[in-house]
Amino acid sequence: MHNIFMIAQREYVERVRSRSFLIMTVLVPVLMAAVTVGPSLLAVKLLNQGSKHFVVVASRPSVGEAIKLQLSESQERETKKAAEAKEKSLQRGEALPPSKMITDVDTNTSDLERGRLTEKVRKRELDGVIVATDDALATHKLTYITRDVSSFIQTAIVEQGVGEALRRETLKAKGLSQSEIDDVFKRTELEPQNAEAGGPAAANPQITFFGSFFMVMILYMSLLLYGINVMRSVLEEKTSRIMEVLLSVAQPKEMMAGKILGVGSVGLTQLAIWALTASGIAASGLGVAGVPITSILSAKMLVAFVGFFLLGYALYSTLYAAIGAMVNSEQEAQQIQFLVLIPIIAAIALAFPVMQNPGSQIAIWTSMFPLTAPIIMFIRIAVQAPTWWEIAISVALTLATTYGLILLCGRIYRVGILMYGKKPTLPEIMKWIRYA
Repeated sequence: MHNIFMIAQREYVERVRSRSFLIMTVLVPVLMAAVTVGPSLLAVKLLNQGSKHFVVVASRPSVGEAIKLQLSESQERETKKAAEAKEKSLQRGEALPPSKMITDVDTNTSDLERGRLTEKVRKRELDGVIVATDDALATHKLTYITRDVSSFIQTAIVEQGVGEALRRETLKAKGLSQSEIDDVFKRTELEPQNAEAGGPAAANPQITFFGSFFMVMILYMSLLLYGINVMRSVLEEKTSRIMEVLLSVAQPKEMMAGKILGVGSVGLTQLAIWALTASGIAASGLGVAGVPITSILSAKMLVAFVGFFLLGYALYSTLYAAIGAMVNSEQEAQQIQFLVLIPIIAAIALAFPVMQNPGSQIAIWTSMFPLTAPIIMFIRIAVQAPTWWEIAISVALTLATTYGLILLCGRIYRVGILMYGKKPTLPEIMKWIRYA
């Protein structure tokens, strides 16, 4: 045990002091903030770029005026929603004033007039031209001339405003009053409520869904990153012949256990720093799009995350350590490690189906299969917790598989670390297992 802890301590200290550890520790929270808070900030910035100037070319003045009114209201409504999301998520200052949309109505529908307005758009004198002639209205296909064809947010606002204006005009032609039309277009809000204990106070299913997926991606990247670190550490010491010196004071199984323990401790340290950062954000009252972090990351999710990270790391780092002992170069390692990546990639591919239906047969069986259980069972626990005996069976199977892999890979590790210059083949590996 003394040798195991010495090797683990060496791995831990060496990696914690490295630049890559510091960069990843800082970079991941920054990326987390960029992915969560960034979209709302970008939406506000895009919607608050000053006044927008549009021209509606309409055969009927009433249609043009209706589109003009709805465009202004749509722009103001969407800008206000984005500003409120920013204010809630960042808790700073007052909401930004909504940008204005200046809309002119032109009843000249000739091709000459359309060409003149198109030229103005090209010269950035106008932001857009909407052609609502009688023919276009009859086919429900209006032309929208703009330079910013890739601005899907602005296009969606224009489309929403034009569509609502035309529907209002149709209802008005049917004889409905303005108050009746307003009542028809009054938005109905659907508030999801979890059926679990807690009633209205229970976690919002949509928040749980996105929070779970976010945690799954961190789990996926952590298993992959630290497993590869173990492989590279073994390969580096093997190619530099440091392994031969270490073998004079420690047994191969002690070296493998020390590396797995040391790199795993680095992973837990990094996760602890990220957890403390999230706790600080939660304590300050900040959230994501107005949702407090405490309602996204529950205690159940955090406990399950740490538990399945340890299970998954122990399993996959053992496989990666064996790969590092087998190969002689980084190129060979990349070819073989794809076999280890297949179950992890399959688990990520099944993430969305399992989240949407955590009680399905594919979700149950993949959460029991040891190579996919660390990710799939975590998803099931986060979204809709299965029975305790399902979790117990999944954990027991994963532990048993990990123990078997430690015995198997330990034999490969024992022989492989001293094999140089010979590319490993399956028959050769089988010989190592028998002779070890």
